[in-house]
Amino acid sequence: MFIGKSKEKFSYHNTLLCLVKSLENKSITVDLRNDSCVCGQLTLVDGYMNLSLSNAVFCDPQGNEYLFENIFIHARNVRYVHIPQSINIITAIKQELRCNKREPRERPTAKSRKVQKAMRQHLETVKSLNVDPAMPPK
Repeated sequence: MFIGKSKEKFSYHNTLLCLVKSLENKSITVDLRNDSCVCGQLTLVDGYMNLSLSNAVFCDPQGNEYLFENIFIHARNVRYVHIPQSINIITAIKQELRCNKREPRERPTAKSRKVQKAMRQHLETVKSLNVDPAMPPK
């Protein structure tokens, strides 16, 4: 189950954040807004798409490379997340959402007398509308 605040859960279930989350523990490349890039193993993605990579190589715009054991990338700095070619995108999304399916909310079973009476009247109205065409009307 995905753990986070309600806004994070909404983003996870309604955006492609679940695709990025499915890439955890895989080697990826992330292009940043300042034309630099980071390659490494994705260790953590939170509900805002902040990324944490381990054994990463940071390449700045001048082409210099820096090794990092761990690096954190704030979501607003991400331009692109490269999906490895070995990943089937549709399958990854379906599998990720299947693993983190929302638990259904419990609904109250006891209904008030007013609601029960309205339901009976509604069912009687529907029953009277579903008259067999072969039978003459009453």
